[in-house]
Amino acid sequence: MRTLIFANGEAPSAQLVAAVHRPGDLVLAADGGARHALACGLVPDAVIGDLDSIDDAIIAAIPGDRFHRVPRLDITDLEKTVNFALAEGCSEIEILGAGGGRSDHALANLSVLVLHRGEAEMRVHDEQFEVSVVDGSLTIEGAAGTVVSLIALGECTGVTTEGLRWPLRDFTLSFGPRGVHNEIERSPAVVRVATGNLLLFKGRWIEKHA
Repeated sequence: MRTLIFANGEAPSAQLVAAVHRPGDLVLAADGGARHALACGLVPDAVIGDLDSIDDAIIAAIPGDRFHRVPRLDITDLEKTVNFALAEGCSEIEILGAGGGRSDHALANLSVLVLHRGEAEMRVHDEQFEVSVVDGSLTIEGAAGTVVSLIALGECTGVTTEGLRWPLRDFTLSFGPRGVHNEIERSPAVVRVATGNLLLFKGRWIEKHA
């Protein structure tokens, strides 16, 4: 099963939602993310979180039995929603509205990719990037010049790329700017990592360097 999660960050554009949403998706909202779903004409199948961001307009638009209050404060509403999706048997999870606003929240939202690595195929989408974690290897398709950035969370060893303009071969990549702004040279490109948590940012635009 595939699910589309709306987090309570910066609202995604209607164009981005249309590009990511598929008919038949289980639509979930992390607390106030329900507002973003409704703004795009999607009524969430479930709203999960401590529900402190739910207002009267959201309550009026969504059936009452779709609200699932999880009062725990030691995990974020997005993580609660991902846990809900996994419990429902979702194997493909697309997340919108996880960026913008507070940088600590945005970084914490990206951490769900690492925390649930291997449990589902999971991506975080914003207006510029599709972000995923490299679990051993990851294939990327896109036009030549599509921007690709690799960000190591800590230290990643054995980083090897194929099809990117500036290749890496069995490279140790540490947290820093070294992997920022590569580009697809031939598609499909492949990124491999032996150990560590490596985030892959695939851009939604083409920017070929001279």
